[in-house]
Amino acid sequence: MARLDIRHITDMAVELLDEVGLADLSTRRLAAKLGVQSPTLYWHVKNKAELLDLVAEAICADAFDIDDTLPWRDQLASGLRQFRQLLMAHRDAATLLTQRPPIGPHRLGHIETTVRILLNAGFPDTEAGGIARLLAAHVLTTAQQAARTIDPPDGDYPSLRRVATRPMSSEQQFELGIEIILDGLEQRLTQAAPRRPASRS
Repeated sequence: MARLDIRHITDMAVELLDEVGLADLSTRRLAAKLGVQSPTLYWHVKNKAELLDLVAEAICADAFDIDDTLPWRDQLASGLRQFRQLLMAHRDAATLLTQRPPIGPHRLGHIETTVRILLNAGFPDTEAGGIARLLAAHVLTTAQQAARTIDPPDGDYPSLRRVATRPMSSEQQFELGIEIILDGLEQRLTQAAPRRPASRS
């Protein structure tokens, strides 16, 4: 049996998440995977909530690689695509991050990167946090969705019937949303430019 420490416990917990999914991830199952009794595991991880936070941090361990010479919207798009890649690499990762608040350095570091880009672009302090949450929510939501075909409804719904046979994959929904959100942010920033100076980092 490998030495039991937080790093090994976390690695095994991520493996277990990929094997059984979030609903069946438990300290009991993890203890069995580690080859120990549950009380032994509790010496290192006090409860399931702490375990889930460790897994969420591990999933987000890679920092965003952002080229800060690019325009701000390209920087944001790059970071959001990297965030999505982290989520898609593990089963139920988006659901886990939706349920657990960001408290560790990796997840907070990702948010810091997004907020910094927004502030440097010129968005005010009062808006940057809310915009960052909006962007994160879009990534998390589309990462949890699968392509679905809408069954043509009975009755007088010609618009619904028109789009019913044109499903979008979660990646297509993600890219469409990024384009629409960034277009809106750019328009908002342009309209506000005459009345407020750009924020400094």
